[in-house]
Order: sequence, then C-alpha cells, then structure tokens
Amino acid sequence: MVTILGQHISLIRPSLGHQNKVYKNERPRSKYNQRPITNEQNTGKVIAICVKLMDGGIKSIPTPATHIDVCEQLSLDLSKIVQTGWKLENGNYLWR
Repeated sequence: MVTILGQHISLIRPSLGHQNKVYKNERPRSKYNQRPITNEQNTGKVIAICVKLMDGGIKSIPTPATHIDVCEQLSLDLSKIVQTGWKLENGNYLWR
C-alpha cells in the first residue's frame, strides 16, 4: 500500500515483531487451598536477650532489653562476643 507521501506503508510504520499468544488454560493459577507452612522451631515469644561468648557460654537477661544492655549489665568485653540472639519461650535460641 502506498501512502500520501508516496512511500510504502512498511517504511513509515514497520510491522510489530512476533508476539506469543498465551491462552487461558496456559496462564498460571494461584493455589489458595494450600495451608501455610509454619516453622514451630523458630516461632514464639521472646523471653530473654542473649549473647554467645567465644568460650561457648551464653549470657542473657530478661526482656525488655537490648543486646548492648546485656553487655553493660554483665560487664562483658565486646571483643569476646561471637553472636547475638534471643531465647524463645519454647527453649530454642535464635542467633544472628
């Protein structure tokens, strides 16, 4: 087809490339019937703030507190602390 400018239409407005068609039966569907997975080991109420020392010992104070409060109240050297974490009501520790 020739336009009013005297050129072929494909030079002025090029055709689009190949577009894939997605049919209704190929679309992903959400699965609402599944129950959420809960991790019972790492869930629960925090009862103490803890720090782990280089020698393997664990020092803690009850909540509400911060990790620096543990170091200040128990007079711990900050260079000897390996990890900080929390003790849960089920007895497990969470370390970061």
